Amino acid sequence: MKQLPFWQRPYFARRVLDIGSGHNPFKGATCVVDFDLKEGRDRHGNPLVVPEPARLCAADVQALPFQAKSFDYVYASHVLEHVDWPGDACREIMRVGAAGYIETPSPLLEQGLAYMDKDLPEYWMHKWFVFSPAPTVLVFEPKTRTTISEFCTCSDGRFMKEFYESLDFRVAQHFIRRKAKTTIFFWKSSFVVDARDRTLACGGGLKAHHSCAIRARGIQTGCQPRDIRFPAIMLGATGGRVQNVAVAIGQR
Repeated sequence: MKQLPFWQRPYFARRVLDIGSGHNPFKGATCVVDFDLKEGRDRHGNPLVVPEPARLCAADVQALPFQAKSFDYVYASHVLEHVDWPGDACREIMRVGAAGYIETPSPLLEQGLAYMDKDLPEYWMHKWFVFSPAPTVLVFEPKTRTTISEFCTCSDGRFMKEFYESLDFRVAQHFIRRKAKTTIFFWKSSFVVDARDRTLACGGGLKAHHSCAIRARGIQTGCQPRDIRFPAIMLGATGGRVQNVAVAIGQR
């Protein structure tokens, strides 16, 4: 079962809601919610698991059937990137819970996997780039075939475009630490949700990602080791550009 690091676990929470628990529920959950009880498409056909003594509720995170503050803690891992209306989903999470944890793939991972291979259906199960530019803010920007190919004109945006084009990210992702590939968000009482209808550039324009610096920092801090030189099997191109990208990773 899923659980948080021991120093971040909700030890004093008696009522714990796990949203989108699927086949791997959160340890300590007293209630689990899942939208898809039978098909299991988003959990790759794995059967639903309900841990004892939790109760199961079939519901949509965008309209939860619980009274306000019914839970001390709400755990929602790899759920919000799937929904149609993330603003509604986040407001429902805050309505029914006093505190919680949200986890999604990071924009670095979402864009990296889909950018060079836009035809694989598995890369389009997720509808949003999700990131947290501040401790109490969660931002959603649409993930589409257009926004996948958008990059900021700043140095970070140019770096990320060259990075993605210079290697096979499906392999490269395994050399990047989890914290760079994942958006991790803890909240208490409430948080600000910013669900956008387009992507934003650093200067407030409409042609690229405001999260470009977050992506670049993910490469800077997420590679292991920091001066990594990616194996040849990972590289999707040859020549000086690939070498420049590898060097840049170690120098950023």
